[in-house]
Amino acid sequence: MQVIKIVIIYCLRVLLRLFYIIPINERKILFVSWKGKRYACNPKYIFEYIYNLCPDKYIYVWSLRNKENLSANFSNVQVCGFLTLNYIYTAMTAKYIVNNMAIEPIFPFRKKQKIIYTWHGGGAYKIEGDVAAFEKRRWSRMIMRDIRSKMISHAISSCEKFTLFHSESWKVSQDTFLPIGMPRNDIFFSHDDNIKDKVYKYYNINNNKKLVLYAPTYRGDSHFAAQVKQNFNLDVEDILRLLKNKYGEDFLFLYRAHYIIKDKEYNTPNIILASDYPDMQELLYAVDILITDYSSSMWDFSFTFKPCFLFTPDLDEYIEKQGFYTPIEEWPFPVAKTNEQLMANIKYFDSEAYTTAVKNHHKVLGSYEHGTATKKLFDMIFNDE
Repeated sequence: MQVIKIVIIYCLRVLLRLFYIIPINERKILFVSWKGKRYACNPKYIFEYIYNLCPDKYIYVWSLRNKENLSANFSNVQVCGFLTLNYIYTAMTAKYIVNNMAIEPIFPFRKKQKIIYTWHGGGAYKIEGDVAAFEKRRWSRMIMRDIRSKMISHAISSCEKFTLFHSESWKVSQDTFLPIGMPRNDIFFSHDDNIKDKVYKYYNINNNKKLVLYAPTYRGDSHFAAQVKQNFNLDVEDILRLLKNKYGEDFLFLYRAHYIIKDKEYNTPNIILASDYPDMQELLYAVDILITDYSSSMWDFSFTFKPCFLFTPDLDEYIEKQGFYTPIEEWPFPVAKTNEQLMANIKYFDSEAYTTAVKNHHKVLGSYEHGTATKKLFDMIFNDE
């Protein structure tokens, strides 16, 4: 099957060269986030910055399942489904393509096109599933990685360690990486209370409530994921009671699954399902505490300096199956394998020591995050034209 897949990819790459007879549209930008599933992440923030600055300069195209995800303020933005004929036409003729996931290897992009690879995670934590596969010498994925590496014009980097590790794993020159931080993280430097109000209004939450968000990462191996899920029994009521005792305020518990995962089994009276909220960054901005495991959301959230706790009941197995770029012992976030350890980490949490540890962590990883990523990207790539 893998041989057939590779043959098909190479055949499509030859066939799609027919689009070379169509000139590249110097004003067209294609935005793709989560393979057309959401209007979110880095492409969203790049798009809104450019659009608000010069709405008529470019032809804006979003790959989305429907146009309803876009604000009415963007009425002149075109929409195409992911991997539809219109998508393929746009991808082969747009001057700029902004994508937050691995680029489809079927496209033989032209040298004049600029493929801006934003990725969807910062810092240097878990080794991505494909990278782990490469290390096991899965030849088919290595071939696709090599195809994709030649496509990338620019890759956005959140920190020095990100560039160091991903340039090796993606087989892309370090010169390709833009040391600017992630556009989606500019929000944490904005001090915009309207964002928090927006989240509270969406879920009809009283302003006197504090929020704790549980957002575990995705595990690609379905059997592995099923085993892990059995251990993810957070003592939500005990956590809420402990937070009430520690901070003297009432907390509500939000659960957000990875966008691939179904979360119906978590639908209990004590939990607000937050997987439907369109923008993870706005949730992170609004909540007061984050509980995750190996998700790069911890990097994003660290720039709020609000408490982040790691609940990792599968830590040993995860290290064996996937591993980390930076050892977990060097992360500033308190780690717990059990509910008892998590409760102790919350109970004895020292805000001052934590802030110092997070700042040091930013220095060690060589953070590029300063709240100016989107502007820098525009000045370096678009405004330079």
